[in-house]
Amino acid sequence: MAATTISTDSKPYDRLKDIKAFDESKAGVKGLVDSGITSIPPFFIHPPDSLSTRIPTSSNPNIIPTIDLSGVDSDKRLVLVQQVAHACRELGFFQIVNHGIPLKPMEIKSRIYGPLPELISPDSQGFTGSSST
Repeated sequence: MAATTISTDSKPYDRLKDIKAFDESKAGVKGLVDSGITSIPPFFIHPPDSLSTRIPTSSNPNIIPTIDLSGVDSDKRLVLVQQVAHACRELGFFQIVNHGIPLKPMEIKSRIYGPLPELISPDSQGFTGSSST
């Protein structure tokens, strides 16, 4: 895929330049939404020839796999690990139920901290992986 493509108004479009500017802004998708955009920026739209030709192996590709962890401490553990691995390889995401985390603490976390992507922002003062002790 070339770095420059032609936009609908026949002006050269430099996708890599826009991606770099977006990355350097550190605003992320939330920043785009907060700015009031009403359409998807063109650098998020990939030409059909650059997309994967992989076909979902599920008979219904619109279903998000749900993995029930209620048997994680039993002989079902190996099957659960295989289900998670399959969901990661084939779709890249899945839903977990019966994980043992009570709903109330998750609701409190969401009210206090907001969605997870906001916690992982580049300028956050979170865990850096180094020890100061």
